[in-house]
Amino acid sequence: MRFRLHPILLPVFILLAVMGGLAAYAIVFGSLLIHEAGHLAAAKANRMRVRSITILPYGGELEIAGRADHTRRARVLLALGGPIATAVLLVVAMTVPFPGSFEVVRIQLLILFVNLLPILPLDGGQALLALAEREESRYFDHTAFLLFSIAFLIVGAAMLVTGLPETALLISLAVFLCLQNISVFRFRRYRRIYEQLKRKDLT
Repeated sequence: MRFRLHPILLPVFILLAVMGGLAAYAIVFGSLLIHEAGHLAAAKANRMRVRSITILPYGGELEIAGRADHTRRARVLLALGGPIATAVLLVVAMTVPFPGSFEVVRIQLLILFVNLLPILPLDGGQALLALAEREESRYFDHTAFLLFSIAFLIVGAAMLVTGLPETALLISLAVFLCLQNISVFRFRRYRRIYEQLKRKDLT
């Protein structure tokens, strides 16, 4: 299993260091690691083979062999594993006072809010996608969901502009997620062909 940090983290952490100092940098990074540990625990509990983990500004990305071959329940639990870990950390920070606990609470709330949005590739979107799929056919065209995610992010980024400079980090995140969705949208036909060929090989 490979572990890596996405290059987009560098400008994000520079911005955090400038706006909030080293403490904010450390809390955000530690929170993202705990969030991703929740996804990893869920994957292991459902006997999924994790190929790699990539830490991103909003959490992370697990590359799992044959993800779509697992049951709907397993994929929903995988999507919710990160938010559950973040929620546990939030409860601990709220009930056990320690230096910097207020900042920890604030960051966990932000990570939870962002990740539970019903858009791709966030955890809320992944859970909703798994719930919407028919159990007998988990391979289907995600075009409508991708277009919804792109539109949601564009509108969200436009609304956040009025809050600059405080919303600079959220705008950057929205732009990054939008570009991710646009990339997936552009190559969706190739993915569909690949999944169709894979199904033929299995039958």
